[in-house]
Formats: sequence, structure tokens, C-alpha cells
Amino acid sequence: MAVDTEKVRRTYFDHPLVSETLRCLPGALKHHEAGPFRRYVIEHLPQNSLKGRQRIARYFLQRFSRDGRMNLPLAAAIARFRDSRTSREILYFELLQVYPLLLEISTHWLAELPPEGGARSSLVSFLAPKIPGRSVEKVAKDSLTTMKQCGKVNRPKPRWYVAAWSPPPLEAFLYVLARLCPEPAMQRVDLFTGLPVFRAMLWPSSSIEELLAEGQRAGHVSRISRLDQYHQFALAGSGKERMRRLVPNLPSPPEQARLFEPRVARE
Repeated sequence: MAVDTEKVRRTYFDHPLVSETLRCLPGALKHHEAGPFRRYVIEHLPQNSLKGRQRIARYFLQRFSRDGRMNLPLAAAIARFRDSRTSREILYFELLQVYPLLLEISTHWLAELPPEGGARSSLVSFLAPKIPGRSVEKVAKDSLTTMKQCGKVNRPKPRWYVAAWSPPPLEAFLYVLARLCPEPAMQRVDLFTGLPVFRAMLWPSSSIEELLAEGQRAGHVSRISRLDQYHQFALAGSGKERMRRLVPNLPSPPEQARLFEPRVARE
């Protein structure tokens, strides 16, 4: 049975399951509905414990299903790019969409670290007032593990973390562009790069011009222009159309229109 409520989606983040997701989620391309996918996961996970496999399947449904249907764009992207930096960037983006607390950690703790980094204790202090009565140590541990496995932090010494700011692979950028900008309309660059999720991804704003130019060469951006003080770009087709060009293995049903709701304000 699918577990798919806003209350569940907004609980504090734990259990990274990054490797398990990269291994199992492509199975959603053949098992679009939550129930069949749950059975697929339980049958294919290597863990010996049935209860453990059931618990992991439940986490997958909490994160990657909506209204009983699996997140097929994410499944298709992982199936295409396999276990790569591109897939891990895309997975991290989708986790930020599901868990506001992870987004807040990434935006207001990780992205705010000084260049020399910060201690794990500073994350614990950041979290303590936000999740009273919860296991702050566990949330900190699991969040750091997720960020490390997705390439968002480096650990030069024990209990010390440095934010890994880096331009994304083009395919990861195009995936996020399709998700955040679903309409083929003009978008302001400053509004796009000012989104909390863009900062949470640790993508330097200085990389946007080259990313947009590469996106134009790839046929996902139709025009880039500067009008007075505004730097703008237009998309070449809807988010659904661009997603299908990026991941041609994406099944046709279901449409999953709710994944492509407008998010970027326009002038």
C-alpha cells in the first residue's frame, strides 16, 4: 500500500539509502504503481531480513511516489545515467523536493559554511531547535552521509566538513531545468539562481552562463538575452518535452503533471 501524505513527506530526514535507490528505482519503469513497485523492491533487495526489505520499500514509496504513482522521470534518469555523479546530483535534487528539512540544512547550514568548512557540532546546534524531541544526532549523521554520498561535502578530517561547490554535469542541470521551469517561457536568470534549491545544490551562480549556453547547444534552451539589467533565457518546449529528450526511456503513462508545476517567477 502506498504511503503518500504531506505529513509523511515533511518528517525529519533519515535513512539515506542512496545506493539502494540507485540500484532499485529503475525498476519503477516496469512497475509504475506504488503497490507493484513495493513488491519488486522486497523481492530484489539483497538484505536477508524481510522486515528490513519491507521498511526500505516503505521509505522508497514515501520519497518517490505521489498519488500511488512512482516518480518515473527520476527512475528513467537513474536508469540512463546509472551510478554516476549525474544520477547522484539528480537524486539529491529530488530528495530536496521531498524533505524540507534537508533543503533547509543544505541551504542554511551547508551553503553557509565558510571556505575552510565547519564542525559536525555546528550542524547539531543548527538542528536542535528545529526538531525538538527528535534524535538530532541521527538526523545530523544521516544528512551528512547523504550529502557525502551525493558529492555535496568533503571531510578533510574527522567531524569536519567542507561544502563541495561545483558546476553540475550538463544532464543534471537540464533535468533540474525541466522540473523547475515547466513552461517554454522567458525566465530571469537572477530569479532562477536565487531559488533556495539552486543554492542547496551548491551550484555556483557563476556557472549559469556556461550551463545555459550548453543547454542551448543541446536544444533545451531556445534563446539567451540581456535586456537592460535583466539576464533572461527561454526554454525550447515544455518541461515534459525536454525531459523526454533528456531521458528517452521515460514511459508515456502516467503524465505526472504535478511534477511540472510552475516554480520560477517571471517578469
